[in-house]
Parts: sequence; structure tokens; C-alpha cells
Amino acid sequence: MVERVHIADREGDIYDLFDLPRRAGSHLLIRIDHNRCVEHKARYVWEAILQEPVLGERSVAVRQQANREARIALVSVRFLTLTIRPPHKQSGAGVSWQIILAQEQEAPDGVEPIEWLLATTLPVASFEDALVGIDDYSLRWLIERYHFGLKSGCQVEGLYLQTSDRLLRALAIYAIVAWRLLWLTYEARQTPAQACDRVLKTHEWQALYCAIHKTSTPPDQPPTLQQAVFWIARLGGFLGRKGDGYPGPKSIWQGLRRLDDIAATWLLLYPTSGSTYG
Repeated sequence: MVERVHIADREGDIYDLFDLPRRAGSHLLIRIDHNRCVEHKARYVWEAILQEPVLGERSVAVRQQANREARIALVSVRFLTLTIRPPHKQSGAGVSWQIILAQEQEAPDGVEPIEWLLATTLPVASFEDALVGIDDYSLRWLIERYHFGLKSGCQVEGLYLQTSDRLLRALAIYAIVAWRLLWLTYEARQTPAQACDRVLKTHEWQALYCAIHKTSTPPDQPPTLQQAVFWIARLGGFLGRKGDGYPGPKSIWQGLRRLDDIAATWLLLYPTSGSTYG
């Protein structure tokens, strides 16, 4: 059976959520916000997990934010199975959580160290199991960007369809669009020097180049993927100032919509330019 892991940040630290019955193959992975009471001599979850030995280390990618640079953090790893006591004035025997702590020991000066205290219903019986939980949680932000593409780019929340079947078919299409948008955004950051004809057809990158440079003569060779994505984002309103960094999915999505029209017109004017990839 395919397992589904529902990942949430600290706002998902809700006792009742763990106490609810779940479908088979469905699991939770949530970052803990509250230092909850537990069935342990240390009494609280933070104090209990810190009594466990460090079993190893793991490198995790820390995303860039407005006040910090992207970096690779080395975190120590602990794990423990604990029974969480019900909140005050709530009855019950408690729920069993697998607790994983990923803690950065030597963060750069002036940078807040990584401390991920995770609770999961997934089995965690070894160091390797704990690493799976840490790796899954590290993808949470990327998953949020995917959902952002669905909501803000594709605007799926604005769909007014009369039947669930139509809604499911629309979501199936938009899911592919949102995935491609996210892939294009981060592919340009990870492999910026590759030629853009890997992702854009010949008439698309030619039309893009000529629209940006206001010329009717495209170059013989396609530009790099990073340059092409920056130009697409410019069509979507990205200013590209010195402090703006990389364009995000929203401006790229808006630029791609404009590029579709520009490329279609280019193909009408120059049908011999072709429409195939590199």
C-alpha cells in the first residue's frame, strides 16, 4: 500500500490531530511547537529527547530568506518513542509519537541554528528511519511552493465547476502545470548554464529573445536556461533589480502566459523556425 505522509509546520502541532483515526497508509509528520507533557522521567518532550544520545549527523539544505543566505547545515540526529499526555482537562490514555530531533551544533555567526523537533506516526526504529523523516520535512517548503503555484498561479481556488468530476479533471491538468512551473523555476537555479532549448521549443526561445531585445533576428544558439527564465519573468513583471534575487513562480507563470501568445504569433510569421526542442 502506498503511504501518504502529511507534513506540517508548527501550526499543525494539534493533539487531537494525532488522536484522530487515519486511513490505512496515511501518516503525519509535524514539527512540534509545544513542549508537551510525556510519559517519561523527564516529564516534557524537549527534556526527554535531549537525554537520548546523538546517533549521527545529516546535511540539510536551508533555503534563502530575506534575512539569511541559503546554506547547507550539518545537524545532529536523535530519536525517541514517547507517549504524549492529553492536554489539561482532556481525558484519554495519550498517544504514541515517534520524536526526531535535528539540531545544528555549529551555525555561522549571527545565524539562528536549525532545531527541528518532529513528531511522526511513521515507524522510527533506526538512524536511517530518522533520516527519512528529516529529509521529508526538509521538502516541506518546496511542497508549499507547489501549492502556491496551484493557488496563485493556476488560481484553482477560483474555479467554479458544477460537478466533482469536472473539478478533478481540472485539478489533474493544473497539477501538471504547477509542477512544470516549479521545475522550471528551480532548474534554472540549479543548472543555470545549460541551454534553454531543453525546456523551450525553438520558436519559443527565438520569440522570447526577440521580444526582449526588440529585434526580428534571433541568435544562432539558444541562450542559457537562467537567462531565458529571467527574460520570461520580465514578461511577467519581474524587475530584476540588483537586490531582487531570483524570480519566483508567480512572475514566471505570468511571463509564460505572455510568451505563449508571443511564440504563437512568431510561428505564424516564421513558420520555418520549427516548434521542436533543441
